[in-house]
Amino acid sequence: MREYYIRREGDEDASGPFDIDQISSLIEANKLDANAYFYDIESESWLTISSNEELMETLFPKKRKLTLRTQESEEEKKRLAEEEAAKAAAAKAEAKAEGQAESETEGAETEPDDAEAAKASEAAAPEKPAEESKKGKKKKGEPSEERQKLEVTKMLALAEGRADDPSGKSPREKQAAVAFFGLRFLTLFFIASILAMGYIEKDLVMTADAIAMAKSPYIVIAVIDLVITLTLLLQVTEVYPLLRFRAAVGAGLLTMLFYSSGDTLLLFSNLLLMGAIYFSSAIIKIRFLIACGITGVLGILGYVYAFFL
Repeated sequence: MREYYIRREGDEDASGPFDIDQISSLIEANKLDANAYFYDIESESWLTISSNEELMETLFPKKRKLTLRTQESEEEKKRLAEEEAAKAAAAKAEAKAEGQAESETEGAETEPDDAEAAKASEAAAPEKPAEESKKGKKKKGEPSEERQKLEVTKMLALAEGRADDPSGKSPREKQAAVAFFGLRFLTLFFIASILAMGYIEKDLVMTADAIAMAKSPYIVIAVIDLVITLTLLLQVTEVYPLLRFRAAVGAGLLTMLFYSSGDTLLLFSNLLLMGAIYFSSAIIKIRFLIACGITGVLGILGYVYAFFL
């Protein structure tokens, strides 16, 4: 990349070398302008940046005004063109009428009154369409503000990805709504997990032996789930990676424990619940969230059936 030595107007010493990106940064910081000098190796002289078209296009690109072409704007342009054409035709007809009136007055001087009457009627004729066009302008000018509002709404909708439905929700708002329901599902799943782990060790919990409870993997998992549930109630979504880790560990550890104890129904219920927790915290699409919600509810029903039926 080519580099340049830069010297501002009035400075005796030059600074550099700078590449194009560095010079652009200096210009954005208002430390350089188009009147600054750069050393041209080819001519071996100091030239202003404004004298070099290539540098000006790179460092000071022309700003283009972006406009949104709509059907209303095209109709407005067409209407203005038709009005201009109507005005030109009316002026031409008026000039032609005046020429005919003058020729008639010169050829027939005996009838000045009739010529003046004809001239007055012909001159008044183009005034009517002019008045009608003014009225039409007023009527068509009334919804101009509404058109501008519609254009602004459409431009904002395009910027937010809502081109098909400008009045609807943006993708971010939809994702936020889905994430909100996902948070509620996760809270429900972890509360169910706490109750299930506590019910498995209900006899130990009733003894209130802290040392014995600390040795039980079910009680330890229930305590971890309790902490996670509190963070979910506070809507701390930053713990989602921890939720997925908890679901993976729970799926592996509890599956081994349930398999060794021969509790097949608890094993499958745990797998369904852990799978629902994992994917509910990883995917924020409404279809997947509904599927995860159904899966988690099936896991909860499996626990209920195993414990009470």
